[in-house]
Amino acid sequence: MKDEIISLVQEMIQNRCVNPPGNEMKSIRTIERYLSSFGIVSEIFEPTPDRGNLLATIKGSGEGPSLMFGPGHVDVVPVENEDEWTVPPFEGAFMDGCIWGRGAIDMLYIVACQAAVFAHLHSEGFKPKGDLKLLVVADEENGGELGAKWMVQNHPEKVKVDYLVTEAGGNPIGTNLVSFIYGEKGTAWSRMKFRGVEKHGSTPFKSDNAVVKMAEVIQRISDYQPPRDTSITKPFLKAIGIGGVKLALLNQPRTLGFMLNRLAKRSKGDAALIHSLSQMTWSPNVCRGGVKINTVPGSAILDIDVRILPGQDEEYVRKHFRKALGPLVDDVEIERMKTDEGGAFIMGSLSDANSPFVELMESIVKEIRGPEFTIVPMISSGATDCRFFRQAWNTQAYGFSIHDGSLDMATLLSLFHGTDERVPIKTLEMTAKGYMELARRFLA
Repeated sequence: MKDEIISLVQEMIQNRCVNPPGNEMKSIRTIERYLSSFGIVSEIFEPTPDRGNLLATIKGSGEGPSLMFGPGHVDVVPVENEDEWTVPPFEGAFMDGCIWGRGAIDMLYIVACQAAVFAHLHSEGFKPKGDLKLLVVADEENGGELGAKWMVQNHPEKVKVDYLVTEAGGNPIGTNLVSFIYGEKGTAWSRMKFRGVEKHGSTPFKSDNAVVKMAEVIQRISDYQPPRDTSITKPFLKAIGIGGVKLALLNQPRTLGFMLNRLAKRSKGDAALIHSLSQMTWSPNVCRGGVKINTVPGSAILDIDVRILPGQDEEYVRKHFRKALGPLVDDVEIERMKTDEGGAFIMGSLSDANSPFVELMESIVKEIRGPEFTIVPMISSGATDCRFFRQAWNTQAYGFSIHDGSLDMATLLSLFHGTDERVPIKTLEMTAKGYMELARRFLA
């Protein structure tokens, strides 16, 4: 399957399904043509022109639970500066044992591996006890409104499933330790609006400057410490082998901040990961204010990326915004970002981190990477399409793939939405083999 998977990844990179606007039908048709070459008839759903989703099914006997490959998204994020890339980001070049290009790691390699495994299982006459479904979708990078969410809302009878495997997992997080994803944080992207009084910029004394208000709020947000919660980091830290006094201090919310500062001196990436998994985070990322250099601005807008742990809701976010702003709260209008700007409120969600399915994933990793390997439960700091299935049917949804170990965790994480995104060929081979074994054993 290797050559077929490489070809699929390269073609989908070259299709340039950048969201916005998406135009995902180009890659949906790529997958459809590939499956058709194996005699597989796919269902295509096009909720709006040029934005589509694909579903294919190998029917089971009904004697066991169903499994989905996917939802795998074919939309990719924009490239801010193509000149910074070692190779052109939409060429799909092969170099240094990797396929390079936007979307290679997020998540076109998984889409290609799952499509190839599905096609070859169909070709060999695979007879599963439960349905095996392949779902390829649009719009994940902008909230899934036209992709997984649309499918769950408009065709629930077709995509309802007991288990699914999708992005990402497999990251090396220590010696002989690789991750699998069993949950994710939610999003509560927020917008703050500030009002001032316009006047000439040459006489700013005692002026009511909306940008100055915004700057004061940004500082307060940056200085504020939301409550810490170690319920998710505890099993993760234990699984990666941290023990003794260090583990005790990392497991206590009161001492976690001190430990994160110490850890950051050795590894900012590790500290950032534990930080993100132990609290609500907010990052003021977009500022707009003023219209002319010689005019005191009468309005300003601040957009904040807010990520919440499972169990935290919108009122939790607002309560801590009010605490952070203190006496400035009356001068700020706080609202949810618009849905078409990715602002739909999303609760965090979890699947079972300890189950026979997880044990099966680990046994497959041991066979492919080596008996010394162990998989470690993690949640994703960003949202995925899994949430729609967990919320609708309590689907047991996991991020699972198998990396070859040639890229360390810091490098892998930097490639998501980053420059020089790429995926090793051996990762394609191992991941495809992992999916093949997972389907055969779980559905047999």
